[in-house]
Amino acid sequence: MSKPSAMCRTSLFLAASLAASAAWPAPAAGGQEPAPGDQGLQEPEPGSELRVSLITVGAGPVVYEMFGHNAIRIQDPATGLDVSYNWGMFDFNQEGFFWRFLLGDWQYWMAGLSSEGMIAHYVASDRGVVEQTLDLTPAQRLQLLGIVELNRRPENAYYRYQYFLDNCSTRARDALDIVLDGRLGERFAEVPGETFRFHTRRLTAGNALVYVSLDFFMSARGDRPIAAWDEMFIPMMMRDFLRETDLVTSEAVLDEPSRVPLGEPPRRFVWFAVTGVLLAGLLASSAWVGAAARIKAANPRVSRLARAEFVLVAGIWSLFAGLSGLVMIVSHFTAHEFMHWNENFLQANPLSVVLAVALVPAVFAGRWGPLATRTAQLAAGVSVLGLVMQVVPGIDQVNGYHLAVTVPAHLAVAWGVRATVPVDTERSATN
Repeated sequence: MSKPSAMCRTSLFLAASLAASAAWPAPAAGGQEPAPGDQGLQEPEPGSELRVSLITVGAGPVVYEMFGHNAIRIQDPATGLDVSYNWGMFDFNQEGFFWRFLLGDWQYWMAGLSSEGMIAHYVASDRGVVEQTLDLTPAQRLQLLGIVELNRRPENAYYRYQYFLDNCSTRARDALDIVLDGRLGERFAEVPGETFRFHTRRLTAGNALVYVSLDFFMSARGDRPIAAWDEMFIPMMMRDFLRETDLVTSEAVLDEPSRVPLGEPPRRFVWFAVTGVLLAGLLASSAWVGAAARIKAANPRVSRLARAEFVLVAGIWSLFAGLSGLVMIVSHFTAHEFMHWNENFLQANPLSVVLAVALVPAVFAGRWGPLATRTAQLAAGVSVLGLVMQVVPGIDQVNGYHLAVTVPAHLAVAWGVRATVPVDTERSATN
């Protein structure tokens, strides 16, 4: 990713730095006459009394903790200043929080916290804390203090949180890049990195629900190559990249982490494929038992139970797939950019909602049989189309894991509906 596109996200800081240069108290004029007792003593350079460091907190078990956290710490031993400037503040009780989250307008804010209290909190949470002291010139430290102090004012503190593009880590990165005159960006903007999906998979690997959900709803945009600069959206990556520079003068481990994120995502195709085969097998076998004429004649109760099992499993699957498709449609009217134009829409679309509604009357009452049959066949056909399209150039979304589950399941549902819907229903509809 080029440097200009990265720097466009620093507009708030650019404005703040310009304002800070005018608004922050300037050092005393150098032409003042020194006091008689100070003859021969050189005045310390403004900003030399400050100490700047980056605090990095490791991953936690809750979804909003899985990607880690960081903050910029500024200390002035002479005045007792010890503040950690934290861009990761949010409140579940904030008015309209739920709707803002759904629309992608999640409001975070920046606050200056007591470093001692913040560090104690994260040490108690057993997530691991690392502090890196940064080698900034006195002028750069003073400029950084002006920027963060101006940024934490109520009129400047709030921003629209974007998980990959604008978060606590990118804000800290951009603030440092400004006082370094863009040298941090120049160092890492052209260094090849992985992808957003790569990092999402490895950091959420320990929670199956979060892992599958985020991966399924992430579109091909998450598979575009990114640079090391963009990978700094993860606080631990920013910490590690800073180690490669001469910016870090010392590093202290304030707390050892109890969990260390994987270095790369685990390979799970076999697990997804087994899940797809088992689900398809369950659907097909229950439909076969429920439709077999010999079983119907010999043991009607077993036949009914098998059909009920098929309808239950196929109904849950179809409802889940259909609602997921509706979510993808609605996402286009939100700021969740990484959900837009998702190829998984071919695997999960509103057709399946229609099928979920029609299944019970079609199988047990002989009504809506043609609707259920044709909808199931259409959903399966679209799913297979999504699989075939993988060979088309430009169709490069990494969704093979999900295809291994959805394609067999849709085919099994289509076959099962065809087998269990009474034949007389279909014939009456065609006459």
